[in-house]
Amino acid sequence: MNYLHMNRGSISFRKTIVRLLATIGTTALLTAGDAALAAETTAPEGADQSDLIIVTGTRRTERTATESSVPVDVVSAHDLASSTPSPDLNDKLARLIPSFNVQRLPTFDGASFVRPATLRGLSPDQTLVLVNGKRRHRSAFISTPQRGEQAVDLAQIPQIALSRIEVLRDGASAQYGSDAIAGVINLILEDRVGFDLDAQAGQYYKGDGEGYLAAGRAGLALGDRGVLSVAGEFSSQGETDRGTAVTKIGQPFVQSWKIFVNTKYALSDGVEAYAFGNYNWTKSRAPFLNRDTGNAVYARSFFQDNPPFIFPTWNLTSVYPNGFSPRFGSDSKDTSIVAGLRGEITNNLRWDVSGRYGRNRIGYSLSNSINASLGPQSPTSFNTGSQIQTEYAANADFTWLAEVGLYRPISISFGGEWRRERYQINVGDVAAYAVGPLSDLPPGANGFPSPTPDQAGSWKRDSRAAYVDIDIDLDKRFNLGGALRFENFDDFGSTWNYKFSSRYKLTPWLNLRAAVSTGFHAPTIGQQNLTNTTQNPDPNNPPPAPQVILTNGLIPSTNPIARLAGGKPLVPERATNYSAGFVLMPIEGLTLSADYYHINIRNRLGLTSVLTLTPEQRAVLIAQGVSQAAQLSTFRFFINGYDTRTNGLDVVAVYSTRAGNGQLSLTAAYNYNQSRVSGGDPKIVDGNLVQDIEHRLPHHTANVGADYQIGRVGLSVRGRYYAAFTDALPFFPPQFNQRFGPETFFDASVSYAVTEEVRVTLGAENIFNNYPDSYKGGLSFLGFRYPAFRPYEADGGRYYARVSAHFR
Repeated sequence: MNYLHMNRGSISFRKTIVRLLATIGTTALLTAGDAALAAETTAPEGADQSDLIIVTGTRRTERTATESSVPVDVVSAHDLASSTPSPDLNDKLARLIPSFNVQRLPTFDGASFVRPATLRGLSPDQTLVLVNGKRRHRSAFISTPQRGEQAVDLAQIPQIALSRIEVLRDGASAQYGSDAIAGVINLILEDRVGFDLDAQAGQYYKGDGEGYLAAGRAGLALGDRGVLSVAGEFSSQGETDRGTAVTKIGQPFVQSWKIFVNTKYALSDGVEAYAFGNYNWTKSRAPFLNRDTGNAVYARSFFQDNPPFIFPTWNLTSVYPNGFSPRFGSDSKDTSIVAGLRGEITNNLRWDVSGRYGRNRIGYSLSNSINASLGPQSPTSFNTGSQIQTEYAANADFTWLAEVGLYRPISISFGGEWRRERYQINVGDVAAYAVGPLSDLPPGANGFPSPTPDQAGSWKRDSRAAYVDIDIDLDKRFNLGGALRFENFDDFGSTWNYKFSSRYKLTPWLNLRAAVSTGFHAPTIGQQNLTNTTQNPDPNNPPPAPQVILTNGLIPSTNPIARLAGGKPLVPERATNYSAGFVLMPIEGLTLSADYYHINIRNRLGLTSVLTLTPEQRAVLIAQGVSQAAQLSTFRFFINGYDTRTNGLDVVAVYSTRAGNGQLSLTAAYNYNQSRVSGGDPKIVDGNLVQDIEHRLPHHTANVGADYQIGRVGLSVRGRYYAAFTDALPFFPPQFNQRFGPETFFDASVSYAVTEEVRVTLGAENIFNNYPDSYKGGLSFLGFRYPAFRPYEADGGRYYARVSAHFR
């Protein structure tokens, strides 16, 4: 690890802080007329949340986290705000929950912007995301650099709109349906009356990556019957550069506007209407790897040596004499609306009916690029097409509390769901996919060609589900739970899933818990139908060899070419999940939990190894109208090709106590996670896949934190530990991929309450400016300095300042 100087860029940062404070008028708040704070010190907002009533994993209305039969983390709004200066919710959860990992893959097309996040080391789309208990729609992005996941983009959720997050770390498909194999993340929106304001600015020690955030929320009372909460956030994050002189590699430029609305209104004593939704727009830009125009791959076409001459005076070096690095762009528009009615038929029978719409559109663009096959007729900027994910759903849910003489009434929940998903691929500019007259040169917009008309299209499917969920408190100590769910899909049929759980209060300070369940993840219609091509320098052809540009293709598993290589229709992944643990509360203020889990997954969905396109296969694709097949070098497709076995342990401890004249809160969390490939198809199970599944993520992660509140002053210190991991690059034989050692990062902040409502915070993330070890080989010749598939950022330390205000 490298600990570098901390003072670079500090002058620029001080200017940033002054600009922030001046902008929001903080000086007006620092007046002598401010009311003095009360002398008493209250528990900080980040204190133990274990006694909070939870709504995830149970349909009872009185269950707390410590009483749950499965582990549920409750992350407060304060925890989210103080965890990291990043506006990305993925980063915030990764700082707080050790079994949650998020990566950024610089230069890997859309994965630079929509980041793959995992819970318990499983695929991103094996974690279900809910908002206020309702399923959240997926992103349109399918992460082809790794395992081809299509998951929810948590970065679309503004933190200021949230009251808390509940993270269920256990299988829950029998309760919620597809995707809930690793667990469930339930985002609970704020609905209190009042006003919240946040403003933040920061930058990295190196002087780049300047970030700004301004956010606000207004909660307005609708008479005495309801509330309307409107939250908005603007954030802008500048690029960083941690590459070598060859290529700029680091975080992308990201600018976003996010609006979330949440409302409820009592129509009568027994019926309440509710609705929530969002509209977001995100603009992202990042450079691709550099192309050497003096290399043979971009030399004048062989057609120019044979009459009739084609563009005899044109050469690509006249456009880009020093080479070029295409600049990739993504513009995402995200929209959702959920509306429903809920109420009570009797004191023991509750109901909830709702409808849902969600849509995510990602449009791609390239600038500073070329379609070399068009010669001088090629533009240098392109619209390279778009992808759209649209979802509709209707739900009806009921809970009956049956009085049978037990400690509590038996909770019997039942209901149904209808869901429709649609995936759409749209073409971009003709020049972005055309094969021009110089057909021996790379066609399409270099770096990210547009889909061709034959690759574009729209596909949909419907599914229907019914479930029953029973929760029984046999007495004050012993709880039993069970759930059963039936789900039918248009394209691959039906599935049944079950769950059994139990919790036993052995003593007033010790709860034992265990669960067993089955689960599934249905392949998305995007995964079933996506055709995609990318172009990159061949990583197996380092200098001084001539640069080779590869055109890589992803094709549907039912494509004739894929069928020749073993492709077939996709089926659901199926899982069996076992867990057992305890919750210990030995003294006042201390809660300790430990949970072991074992997850078997069959028919896991992944991408085949990189297959070389034969001349015969190329001829078939061209005959099908796939014009870019003329230059296609390699291809991959989705396949249900392997099984895995995952074992792990989560340990969480929270302690809150008076310390001197202040309040001290201590937190510690640890995760052990080990996945193994237990079988599979040789077309997909090779050394690279085994390395990716078994060694790409650290087997051990941990974080510790201390928060101390004394009078107006708050102090916070956090440490994050990541064990060793392997940079599992799929382009190289696994034995050539580098293993990187453990890393530890420390964060610190100090805050001051200007008034009872306004607090100013100054902090530093990665305060000691730690960097991971550098590449000894790998992708270093392409300009990478640090591992591409790392589980943490590699940009060094950063300062930040935040002003927050809460009026109730």
